[in-house]
Amino acid sequence: MTDSKPIYTVLSLAMLLMVIAGCSTNVVVKGDFPAPLAHPLPLNADLVLTDEFRTYTFTDEKTKGKKLSFTIGEAQAMLFQEITDALFASVTERRALEGNATGELVLVPRVEEIQVARPFETQLKVFEVWIKYNLSVYDEHGQPIADWIMSSYGKTPTRFLTSDEEALNQAAIVALRDAGARLIVEFRRVPEIQAWLRSRAPATAGEEKQPT
Repeated sequence: MTDSKPIYTVLSLAMLLMVIAGCSTNVVVKGDFPAPLAHPLPLNADLVLTDEFRTYTFTDEKTKGKKLSFTIGEAQAMLFQEITDALFASVTERRALEGNATGELVLVPRVEEIQVARPFETQLKVFEVWIKYNLSVYDEHGQPIADWIMSSYGKTPTRFLTSDEEALNQAAIVALRDAGARLIVEFRRVPEIQAWLRSRAPATAGEEKQPT
């Protein structure tokens, strides 16, 4: 008689993996970001998107033993590319802060914190996502100008979705769009940035005109 234990072991492992998968929500965030309407500042900027920022993954295993993770790095990198292209006359993208700046400003975004609310009680596939960014801003000589904490919020816009993954993706995209809107509207209103703009060139420090 052959030993059947290895077969049972394989079957048990497969069932365990299925159970684990059924308790997990894993998403690679994907979506589009419409080009914002803005009057760009007459400045050249360096945008530093580090490998950590480009591949950032949020993981939460604390809530009722159900693992949740979403990879937001590619989507948030795309967002910051779109927004800075609209915010400045030209943008040079870099992967590290080290090295000589090509523009008058250097922007380095990083994820400070992410929080997610999940629909355990209502069973309505609605997620809420909060993202807190720290945007460090330097001049062309590497001197710090500002560390701006920028928070954004997104909620699944509809309850009628086929999966938790789709609902989470939508909430994350809404949060990213909210971050983009805040960056466009509030960047030049940050006191330290506003003071630098005024000292550099008074014409660049005015309030952004509303597009017609």
